[in-house]
Amino acid sequence: MTTSLWHTLFRLERQLFAPYDPKQHYHRLISDYTASCCRVAAELQQDQNLLLQEWCLRQGLFNLARAAMFHKTQLSVYQCCLDQLYRPMLALNQLYTAQRNGQKQQLALQAWAC
Repeated sequence: MTTSLWHTLFRLERQLFAPYDPKQHYHRLISDYTASCCRVAAELQQDQNLLLQEWCLRQGLFNLARAAMFHKTQLSVYQCCLDQLYRPMLALNQLYTAQRNGQKQQLALQAWAC
C-alpha cells in the first residue's frame, strides 16, 4: 500500500480538527476524509489486514463523531459530520458480517451509535 494514502488520511484528519475557518470548504473536507478512510480500508482488505482495516474504519467513525462535537457551534459543519457517519458505519457492518464473531461486534457498535 502506498504511504500517500496514509499521508492524505492524516492530513485531512488534522484539517478536520483545526479551529473553525470560514474559508474552509467543510463539506468537501468531510467527504474527502470519509472517502479516504474507506479507500485505505479497502487497500487493507486487499492486503488481508483485517485488524488494521477495522481500526481505520473505527477511527474514521469516531473522528467524525468527535469532529461533530468539536464544531457543534457551526451547525452546517456539525450536520455534515453527522451525515457522513453512515459511510464508515456501513463499511464496518460489511466487515463484521464477514467475520465469525462479527455479529457481537456489530451490535456493540450499533449500541454505541445510539
